[in-house]
Amino acid sequence: MKKYKLKWGWCKPSLAWCSSVAEFISRIRDSGVAVLGAGGAGDIISAYVMCRVLEDLFGVESCVPVALLWERWVKDPFPGPVPREAVRGARVSKCVWVSKDTYVERPGNYVFRPNASVVAEVFGGEVPAFTLEGGVLGVVECLEEVREAGYSHLMALDVGGDVLARGWEPSLWSPLADAVSVAAVSHFSDSSIAILAPGADGELPADYVLKRIEEVMRRGGYLGAVGLWRDHLRIYEEILPKATTEAGKAAYHALSGKVGEVAIREGSRTVRVGPHTPITYVLKTDTVMEVTVLPQAIKHTKTLNEALNAAHKAGITTELDLELTIAKLYGTGPKAKPNWLKAKQEARKTIIHIKEQNTKT
Repeated sequence: MKKYKLKWGWCKPSLAWCSSVAEFISRIRDSGVAVLGAGGAGDIISAYVMCRVLEDLFGVESCVPVALLWERWVKDPFPGPVPREAVRGARVSKCVWVSKDTYVERPGNYVFRPNASVVAEVFGGEVPAFTLEGGVLGVVECLEEVREAGYSHLMALDVGGDVLARGWEPSLWSPLADAVSVAAVSHFSDSSIAILAPGADGELPADYVLKRIEEVMRRGGYLGAVGLWRDHLRIYEEILPKATTEAGKAAYHALSGKVGEVAIREGSRTVRVGPHTPITYVLKTDTVMEVTVLPQAIKHTKTLNEALNAAHKAGITTELDLELTIAKLYGTGPKAKPNWLKAKQEARKTIIHIKEQNTKT
């Protein structure tokens, strides 16, 4: 009888649970893994950490973090994801291959270094990244290129769990990036969805995210969980001083023993760091697609505008709506001082009006 060698011993495939675990680990070990930072530019930090953890725990030798070039407003005070034409010092093909020397140039000679460039420096090589001009299908083309480079399994990693949002939760701020990532990897059978640190981004509460994970489990969509060990502090300490992320620090806080309430987003939100925080839940992509609305609606979009319109038809307010509203109310650039709550309220009013107009027609 064939056996699979795992780090903790021998496992007979006749045991169903053991067989599925062994097959999954064997597959990612042999074929390579690409871990997408699914929720935005900050998640590339956690994607890099996950690659290192997969190396440590499962012997994965070939793993690459993949970035979404959409930074938070505090770093990129212009609406929308970074367009390809604004990227400098990168190799551009179906993906944007970011190096340690890559930077972004926005209007008014405003220049910043994206998180993906920091990761490329620590990673020691180019990091593939995707932009959103081509909608979900444009991301799919990039991921095909990543697979051709030797990374067959695609894991979309979201810090916080917004990837499981229904779309209309009052506390939700940024569903579009997550939805694009889920929809893109759903085009590939060899893929998974991973959720690290439920509630860590201050949007959906941790208890709510865990209930959504329970729903996926009831449908048979649970693959397993990966726990970070205290020794993994060394990975965070290697990269966090150079990067810009708040949600991505939650697991670091937990490993450091800093549990309890932690303020983020300039004190506008708090998150609870606890035993659930350094855990990554790995789910089946097709099951996540079943329980979410926006990824289904945008799966075949060819432009960012198509994806945005699909969100509007569903009555879902996105982070792009929020950023466009901020630009309208407060301007752009580093001198803009937005009132986030007011902008969110205004953006929501606009989407409700759009949905009402669509219903009438």
